Amino acid sequence: MHAYFRSPSAVRLTLTCFIAICAAMACVPSGHAQASLSKHERKMHKKLMKYPEGSYLHLVLHASSDNYGALGSVSDASFTFKSADSNAVSTYSYNDLVRVKTDREPIGQGSEREHRYIRPRTLIIAGVLAACAGVAAAEVR
Repeated sequence: MHAYFRSPSAVRLTLTCFIAICAAMACVPSGHAQASLSKHERKMHKKLMKYPEGSYLHLVLHASSDNYGALGSVSDASFTFKSADSNAVSTYSYNDLVRVKTDREPIGQGSEREHRYIRPRTLIIAGVLAACAGVAAAEVR
């Protein structure tokens, strides 16, 4: 192992891989863009982001007891919701929301669950590590 690091190409390769991993981690944005929201608002935003647009949901709001309907667009500060009773589209802030519930079975087009999400940072790191391992294995031979 010590003989491996004595060659200048091996040291250069190791340093290049380290710099590539650091650069990849620095390029991927972190998920802390919502600093202005309270803890409850961030929690409700995160729960609503799990559902695709058009999902049939049961919302419990501070102002009224229950709302059933379809989820509309979700932004950083608010979300839209189409009521199943009146077909009226309303905009709510996350602070108005107490709880988000859903039925067990998906109803309608667009409410099916999607595949599990893999973070881009994980893919970048795995690719860089695989490339470094391949180059290191080629150097050893």
